[in-house]
Amino acid sequence: MKNFFPLLITCFTLTVFAQEIKVKDVKYKFNNGEKFALEVNIHSDDIKDVMKAFKKEAEQDAGVIVEKKGELFLDNTIFKAISEDKIDVYAAVEKGKDGTSKLIASFEVNNEYIIPKSAAYKNAEKFMEKLAKEISIIVLEKELEKEEKELENIKDKINNKRDKIKDLEDDIKKKENNIEDDQKELKEIAADLKDVVKDINNGKGKLDKLAKEKEKLDKKHEKLTERIIDNKKEIKENQKKIEKTKKDIEDLEDKKSKQEKVVNQAKQKLADVK
Repeated sequence: MKNFFPLLITCFTLTVFAQEIKVKDVKYKFNNGEKFALEVNIHSDDIKDVMKAFKKEAEQDAGVIVEKKGELFLDNTIFKAISEDKIDVYAAVEKGKDGTSKLIASFEVNNEYIIPKSAAYKNAEKFMEKLAKEISIIVLEKELEKEEKELENIKDKINNKRDKIKDLEDDIKKKENNIEDDQKELKEIAADLKDVVKDINNGKGKLDKLAKEKEKLDKKHEKLTERIIDNKKEIKENQKKIEKTKKDIEDLEDKKSKQEKVVNQAKQKLADVK
């Protein structure tokens, strides 16, 4: 049955509750009338791909296959997976509401439905179940892969946010150290300014030289003061960014928790099918 795997371009949604693959007897109204048939649920809601998979498998043993109005008809053909006798097969697919579909097939030998306890009937059941599982496993594995990738993306975002917080905290610490150093230097400059002003007032030294020294110290004092103010402002901005990033992490953690449940549901669904 691996031959039909490339044909599957799945269209599906993940349902909340696990659903095992089960084959059951039904009455189904085909294009040419109501017939007894076997029905099996499949975890794919792409009717065309399910029908292609059935057709591809049937073509291995069947002769002419007629496709009309959304149904397949194998006329008086050998279908070795079911029986060595010539057999008529009617097949249809119905889309479900939960991302699944139903494959319905009627098997007739000499215009008679195959008997439930016969080998042909048991083979038909096995065929339907195996085909449904083969299709469903492909779909559910792709779904699980997609959901696990989404979970990893969320985890990566959380880690990136945590790295961002660390970088912001490191930057705050660096700026706090810079402020501390600048404040020490500011005290030294203030002391030097006090001495220069004292010398100017007392007439000690050359006035023009003292004036230049005072101007130089004033500029340093102003520059350091502005730098301290800027660093304090950036620290506050970083603190705000940290609080916002922490909130983002909380939201992502909640999203991660929900996505973990989705992944576990996908794993359980796949396990139930296998």
